[in-house]
Amino acid sequence: MTTIALINQNELELETLQPWVSSKTYEWIREDDKKRADFQKEMDDAPSTNFFDNDSDDDINNFPRVQEWRSSLNNPDGIGGYNSRSGRIDEETDDGSVKVVFILSESYAGFGDTLWSSSRHIANQLANPTTCRNLIAPVIAQNEEEKSNNQHPLLGRSFVELGAGAGVPSWTAMRCGARVVSTDIASPNRIRCMAESIEKNIQLMKLDGVPMHYAEKTKACPNTWGTTDGVEDVKLALNRNGEEKFQILVAADCCYMPWLHSELLDTIDKLLAVNGVALIPFCLHDNTKDEEVWGIVEMAKQVGFHVEHLEDVQLTPPKTGMDEKQGLVHTLRLTRVQS
Repeated sequence: MTTIALINQNELELETLQPWVSSKTYEWIREDDKKRADFQKEMDDAPSTNFFDNDSDDDINNFPRVQEWRSSLNNPDGIGGYNSRSGRIDEETDDGSVKVVFILSESYAGFGDTLWSSSRHIANQLANPTTCRNLIAPVIAQNEEEKSNNQHPLLGRSFVELGAGAGVPSWTAMRCGARVVSTDIASPNRIRCMAESIEKNIQLMKLDGVPMHYAEKTKACPNTWGTTDGVEDVKLALNRNGEEKFQILVAADCCYMPWLHSELLDTIDKLLAVNGVALIPFCLHDNTKDEEVWGIVEMAKQVGFHVEHLEDVQLTPPKTGMDEKQGLVHTLRLTRVQS
């Protein structure tokens, strides 16, 4: 039996998740849990009528509630979390892989109910010490000794993810020893699923004998881009004095809405440390003109960031029927322009 088979598939009691959220967020989720329970009771008491074809969405029905994703040296997708074009996802043995579990929220707000290709790509890059070292090179460049040591480059680093959704980059960073705050839109069920993912990944790490490092300090936090309160709550989740900022920031598939570029960049500016690096991997989804999505590059430069376009990588789109371009990952690396 694999360790993933030992992880409980059922929704956890809210009390179990209290260590992973603030007291304010805990009460907010508790109120939502009650609303969901009341709604479910109404549905259970109503006459039984099936308005939907339960077999109509194979992409949903093919996956369990708690899913597994593993990094891979050979497969840019990693292993798990998407529908392969062949109808199955090949297994592989890789002793150096990083293994995490994740839960997709029933809330589709912000399209965080899907594990997008860009999240799998950046998680795969972060999991491998060599590619991670290249990815966060601007951070490591400040420490000559660190360039040659054998520890994972994320160990002890402060790490925040914006628009996390499934949170796979966050849980990967957590397992690699980072100090993680994972954030997303203010949807109670979304944040609940993220907190539950923290709990289940900690269970998995213990089963696998993985060093805990800072894992038990990980937090899930709602964050509305462009708001002062949201930024302060995220900083407090990292450090009680609220003064520390993040060395590494990931915002995977967060720039598909050009009308929110200003708010996204404002949040990055307020959360990123002076010598930090922000990674923005994304695909083009044809929800708007491609050039409007790429407009974030010039906007980022205008607000004081140096922008690098890293190598594009073709992954498999998360769902069958999606265009290949929805799996072609473009990655922007933002650092502050030093005066």
